[in-house]
Amino acid sequence: MASEVVPRLFVGGRPDAARFPGVRLSVLEDLGDPTPAEVRIPILVAERGGADRHALDRVADVIERALRGDRPVLVYCGHGVRRSPLAVAWYLHRRRGLPLDAAYAALQAARPEVEPAVGWLSNWGDLVRTE
Repeated sequence: MASEVVPRLFVGGRPDAARFPGVRLSVLEDLGDPTPAEVRIPILVAERGGADRHALDRVADVIERALRGDRPVLVYCGHGVRRSPLAVAWYLHRRRGLPLDAAYAALQAARPEVEPAVGWLSNWGDLVRTE
């Protein structure tokens, strides 16, 4: 089940997208897998094992436009534990001014199974340093 992190912004997994009534934003990189995405922006660079900062910024732009248009947004990946929480944390950081650790705390309060990127993303330090 998708989790609401802030009003109208949800994070979840692929199964949640099928029944979500708003903007469905997939951050999955597997383009061959049919999902009900309205928008797809892959955020991981497989050969580097890291996240694409420009893709994360594009995700933040899509979320911001949808929320300003009063549309609920679901950001989803396979299970809603790593990639989609990273994208939502980035949005909260870039658009709402939260430090990344506070963004992850908000995510974990709404969805306890979230795994902060510091523990699994190879270029986390680079993302944080360039802020």
